[in-house]
Amino acid sequence: MLLSKTNFVHYLDCPCRLWLEKMHKELVPPTDTATQRLFDQGNLVDEKAHELFPGGATVQGFNFDGYRNTQRALASNAKVLYQPTIVVDDLSCRADILVRSGDGWDLHEVKMSTSISDEHYNDATFQKMCFDRAGVKINKVFLTYINNKYVRKGEIDVKELFIDQDISEEVEARKVSVRDLAVQAQQVFGWGNVLKPEQVSTCKDPRNCEWIKLWADTLSESSRHVLFAEVPISPEKESSALHVDKQGIKEELDRLEYPLYFFDYETHSNVLPSFDGYRPYQQIPFQFSLYVIDAPGATPMIHDFLMKTFEDPVPALLEDFKSVMGTQGTVISWYAKFENGRNDEMALAHPEYAETLANVNERTYDLMDIFKKKLYVDPACGGSNSLKAVMPVLVPSLSYKNLAIQEGGTASASWAIVTDPAVAAKQRDQLYKDMIEYCRLDVYAMVKILDVLTEIIAEPKL
Repeated sequence: MLLSKTNFVHYLDCPCRLWLEKMHKELVPPTDTATQRLFDQGNLVDEKAHELFPGGATVQGFNFDGYRNTQRALASNAKVLYQPTIVVDDLSCRADILVRSGDGWDLHEVKMSTSISDEHYNDATFQKMCFDRAGVKINKVFLTYINNKYVRKGEIDVKELFIDQDISEEVEARKVSVRDLAVQAQQVFGWGNVLKPEQVSTCKDPRNCEWIKLWADTLSESSRHVLFAEVPISPEKESSALHVDKQGIKEELDRLEYPLYFFDYETHSNVLPSFDGYRPYQQIPFQFSLYVIDAPGATPMIHDFLMKTFEDPVPALLEDFKSVMGTQGTVISWYAKFENGRNDEMALAHPEYAETLANVNERTYDLMDIFKKKLYVDPACGGSNSLKAVMPVLVPSLSYKNLAIQEGGTASASWAIVTDPAVAAKQRDQLYKDMIEYCRLDVYAMVKILDVLTEIIAEPKL
């Protein structure tokens, strides 16, 4: 059984993840829309990085087929190879770019990140180990990653977009530890079809590991008890008591002034900036939903904005935003740091709206603060302060489960589809409605959570 570079990286993430992917593939959930979008962006980054070393030959195939084709390519007069594959000692890797250098090659590993992580060093060291064992001389190892200071102006400038950093010394320093880790990863293949407690303990957080849960949920309760019997519970997980600080909540809510403006952005980001004036990964608001409540008990005024064409949405969004936000009253969002950050960025790019956006930020109250400050703590939230954790606990009548779009990653990925004229009009119309419905629920959830909190602190009627 081959240990690929991807397998090795997954082992470092969690040995139980590697075991599950190799021994119980049927339990691994299908790739969701947001994750697939990341994969697609990664492929685009790889292709764009080829422009740094043009004229190369792409090596076709994976594993043994790819290795045979790589051997032929290495023996040719090619100066640059894309996607070369090595199979040696039950190890397999597919590198990104090889550039001929003297009597050997330089290895360039392309990443869509904006910095170098420990994982990247281990990844590149694994790659070099495979080439070394196959007798392919690697002179230097580079990590080619994204420059997050780059701002697009016209066609993407790959020399400005990428940073190509020599990491040869760090790779050399890790070669022994990575060799040993690869041996340990290969041992996972011998774990068999059922995990033992000592194998579960190799996970950093077994009780909360998503990979173990995928498998453990298929067991009987008695088997689960045996499996996790030796796994300690962290102190923060031991408490099961509901805690409500009514006075603290009241002091927070007393800060609110009507009218109340509940709102939420949906944003688009690409590692390769989609529009001029933007950086890699910059979050660009293309949609918002707004609920305005003029006075206690008043019927909310609902307003939606969703850009219908795939172009810089900010000018049109800001014009609409200014027309409905008003200048008095409290603006309420969840994790306000995100919305405020987008407002600050838009103000810099569009100073004509700077006063409006600054006014909104000054009036903003983060409803999440009540939970972040532990004024309301319910173990049913699982220790999370996210809206998706709090909403089903405080407002169980609301749910994302019945929506076509259930999380922000899918909403973001949907914008490119809903604005694509090549997509059937009927499909785009339905997707438009689905996107509005999802964004509205994020906002309506805040409205209802505030109602619940208001009821909690209300004086009892005599």
